[in-house]
Amino acid sequence: MSQKKTILFIDGIPDDRKVRVRKIEQDGTLRWRGSGSANLVSFLQTDLFHRSNIVFDTNRDQELPKQMIHAVFNQISDPDTHKVTLQKADEFYKHVSKHVSFFNIPSRIMQTTRDNIYRLLQGIDKLHVPKTVKIQPRSPSDIYDAVKKEGFIFPVIFRQAGDHGGISTIRVEDETEQFYAFALDGRDYYLTQFAEYAQEGIYAKYRLVVVDGEVFLRHVIFSDSWIIHSESRTFMESNKNYQQLEKDIFKTFDKQIKPKIQPIIKEIYDRVKLDYFGIDCAIDEAFGLTLFEANANMNILLNNAKSKDNIWTKQIDMIIRAIIKMILKR
Repeated sequence: MSQKKTILFIDGIPDDRKVRVRKIEQDGTLRWRGSGSANLVSFLQTDLFHRSNIVFDTNRDQELPKQMIHAVFNQISDPDTHKVTLQKADEFYKHVSKHVSFFNIPSRIMQTTRDNIYRLLQGIDKLHVPKTVKIQPRSPSDIYDAVKKEGFIFPVIFRQAGDHGGISTIRVEDETEQFYAFALDGRDYYLTQFAEYAQEGIYAKYRLVVVDGEVFLRHVIFSDSWIIHSESRTFMESNKNYQQLEKDIFKTFDKQIKPKIQPIIKEIYDRVKLDYFGIDCAIDEAFGLTLFEANANMNILLNNAKSKDNIWTKQIDMIIRAIIKMILKR
């Protein structure tokens, strides 16, 4: 009987060195939660391989544990907040990649900033990627100068780089916005052209997951607001027909939607070159996609619904099986 392989999963401390401490054990060990991770290792409960985990810190010199590994999965996934550890992980990749399989190569994660994804994915048939630029404003006038210089048309979306889930994201309607809630001190922000994607007044955001080039559906959220995140489900709770519509889409996705969008997904996969990542988008009646973001830094495997037996369990299980299959295949 062959010996089980060991997969090393890499996490990283953010550049600002801030993490949320969940618990301090009696021996002084800190249990912490950080952002910027693909967060796979705790969900891949399998006896087919051993899982090992390491956290890269922001110090240049870090002693790595000496152990036998057969593959590495880079979980560091936010190129805006984890520049230091991504660079560190990339150096590690160059050192070991000739000897072991490596998933989500760090240099490719570095290319998934919102502005670079906009440049990278231009010219794909039936895919609309709204224009996005990165700016470092020190005043509202800097923002409006960028709007004019880059040829944006109001409304535009303004958000701080590295924030997710609708945090620090606003739609700027005209030049009367004063940006009082934002620290305009030269830090990175993104400007994105707003794309109207409502159908009959309702917005729908699909979260797709790409594993080894194959697309899976994680969920669909409907809302009467253009900005959609997990809390937007309150609209669906008040409008039960959209809860049923999400269930119906789960049932028909593989036969009715997946074959139509797979060519678009393949082209995205070929350009992004990540083994595992998510896509947030709208899908229109002609099966064209409007892209909101594409990166590995999405909440995909966590199922935080109150009941463990819910409509997303099957979707998540499919994605987990696909990840495990991909790792074993390599």
